[in-house]
Amino acid sequence: MTAKPFRYQITAHANLRHYLPGAEEKTSIETKRPLTAGTLLKALCIPECEVMAVTVCGKTLKMDAVIGVSCSVEIFPVLSGG
Repeated sequence: MTAKPFRYQITAHANLRHYLPGAEEKTSIETKRPLTAGTLLKALCIPECEVMAVTVCGKTLKMDAVIGVSCSVEIFPVLSGG
């Protein structure tokens, strides 16, 4: 029996969107195994140093936290100001 794939709907905010295909704000990926927040960033080629937070259902995840369900994930950039 084949395990169900994990599907992640990704929203990359602000300047992080240029890492997604077509520089779109949203994309989705499917994997055979659950990913950690850090592994998800690597899969999307988003440098961790440019990310302030990765959230699922409004809760901020640590980079080693496993995203164990198919879900929507939001990625927020480091903020800068002047």
